[in-house]
Amino acid sequence: VVLNKGERDGLEINRVLVVDQKGQRTKDIVTSEWISLPNERAGVVMVFRTFERVSFALVLSSTRAIHIGDIARTP
Repeated sequence: VVLNKGERDGLEINRVLVVDQKGQRTKDIVTSEWISLPNERAGVVMVFRTFERVSFALVLSSTRAIHIGDIARTP
């Protein structure tokens, strides 16, 4: 995968990150308000190449498909 973070953001080679999918928005049936569900873990990636503003990572494991816009963060 390609990450929009790089060396200037502190990413280093061999850094392990988790990938989360943003929680969906749904309407609460009791209060009729819109709520955001929690993020869900999609997988684990390891950074293998970094540049100033971008990095490449390998998918080590995944339980869901990883999409554009998913959130990569430290575990």
